[in-house]
Amino acid sequence: MTLVVGTALWAVALVVLLIIRPVHTWSIWTCVAGIGLGLFGVYYVHRRDSRRR
Repeated sequence: MTLVVGTALWAVALVVLLIIRPVHTWSIWTCVAGIGLGLFGVYYVHRRDSRRR
């Protein structure tokens, strides 16, 4: 659940940054990396839990 909430917060931050158009694009890429790592984490935990059963 924590991974899903964290990934959703990164997605919200990305939308906000796309609306305000920051001068530096590194913040946008940080959000993209956070979303990607969050999705990987959700996949990994789901796979790990299904193997334990």
